Amino acid sequence: MGDLEFLFLLLLATAALVRLADLARIPYPIVLVLGGLGVGVLPGLPDIVLEPEVIFLVFLPPLLSAAAFNTSPQALRAQAGPLAFLAVGLVLLTMAAVAVVAHAVVPGLGWEAAFILGAVVAPTDTVAAAAAFSRMGVPDRVKLLVGGEALINDATALVVFRVTVAASVSGTFSAGDAVLEFVLSALGGVAIGALVGVVQLRILRKLDDTALSIFITVLVPYGAYVAAEEAGVSGVLAVVVVGLHLGWHTHSAFRADTRLSGIAFWGVLDFAINAILFVLLGLQFPVLVEELQRELTLGGLLGAAVLVALTIVVVRLACITFPGLGGTGRERLAVGWSGMRGAVSLAAALAIPTSVEGRDEILFITFVVILVTLVGQGLTLPALLRVLNIHGPSPWSPEEAIARLEAAQSALDRLDELEDEGAGEEQLRRLREFYRARFQRCQAVVGGDRSASPAHAESRLRYGALRRELIGVERGALIDLRNRGRLKSELMRSIERDLDLEEARLGDG
Repeated sequence: MGDLEFLFLLLLATAALVRLADLARIPYPIVLVLGGLGVGVLPGLPDIVLEPEVIFLVFLPPLLSAAAFNTSPQALRAQAGPLAFLAVGLVLLTMAAVAVVAHAVVPGLGWEAAFILGAVVAPTDTVAAAAAFSRMGVPDRVKLLVGGEALINDATALVVFRVTVAASVSGTFSAGDAVLEFVLSALGGVAIGALVGVVQLRILRKLDDTALSIFITVLVPYGAYVAAEEAGVSGVLAVVVVGLHLGWHTHSAFRADTRLSGIAFWGVLDFAINAILFVLLGLQFPVLVEELQRELTLGGLLGAAVLVALTIVVVRLACITFPGLGGTGRERLAVGWSGMRGAVSLAAALAIPTSVEGRDEILFITFVVILVTLVGQGLTLPALLRVLNIHGPSPWSPEEAIARLEAAQSALDRLDELEDEGAGEEQLRRLREFYRARFQRCQAVVGGDRSASPAHAESRLRYGALRRELIGVERGALIDLRNRGRLKSELMRSIERDLDLEEARLGDG
């Protein structure tokens, strides 16, 4: 079987596995990894070797950019303390704990290799958690902490990984130099990301071509990542900053039709990249075992690897008692159990130079940690969420209803002005009926009547330029609420999407 034929069959298998996961109500990354393991042991298939640069360069920028785009800078800033602990403090604590345990239980594993292992398995991969969250719904704060942590801790862990590998290869280590490199790498990544984000926004504002605009949003994360890495700073943080910047300014970067097309395109791209990546991750294990068993006795190493995985889980659960995390005990437990490891850890392990003593042991332990946390915690997370009985907001929460109410009131106020300017009486009457109905529905939700939330999209309206102007007024009111911190970005996008759909249906006439 040729590589192209195998790739086509792999894509078909990916689609089938995702459908199977949906029917079984299991987070799809788990089924994909297990399916990849099953495919990997079939005879006659070409060997798939996943090079670390493939993950770092091909997969990581779009995944980070998509996650950052859907994250609010305001929300991250509001949770800066908890996120700093999870994305920096917990990474360092995990690395230290793993190093101590691995050095004690893995025969012949030196301290340098043990700390490299700790840096490799420290960052979380929250795709499985996000899949479980999407099925059940969890409080916004839980999603923010889990997602925000994954955005930032990749950068923390990869910088620490680079420092520990360099120290192992050179045979010298300086704590002062390590801290300085960490700070400079982070600041440099943020600076490059901010610069690239500003340039991207200026370009997008000048474009009218939908396809070209979306294409640029795909290219720019790669450019930011490469530029930062070539400069010796954090490419991960550069991509994150670019995504956050575009997400914050999306209302001015795109026309309504471009924004709708872009959101749809990125939804498919994000899903496809994640799905392919997890299948490839599963395919790696049989190849890895076949190579390692020539040099290692894997039976004894398996027990040590499981112990390392348990250490990671225990350290994370112990840290959720940290007072600065806030929230309820049930929310903190959900965050604690959402610390699965994934492809970034595998890529870091594969990137370890062959000259590092203990590299083979690190590779094997890393994959076992990924399997234990991804499958073990991923399968039990939905059940845990049900036991904890924590739920997300209703389809129209009071906060969303208030934002829609204020947007509708702004449109009604503008209708009064348009009446004074001589706008058509019949059009004004119909638009007033529309906005008054929405206003009453929002008031009912604020008053506690959840049955007032709409079950379907608003009726089609085709009032040409007048309707588009009112949509612009609503959008402006939402942006003002968002900028004043009175409306979460994700809720603004939900409401803005309704406006975009209405505006797109109006066409150019």
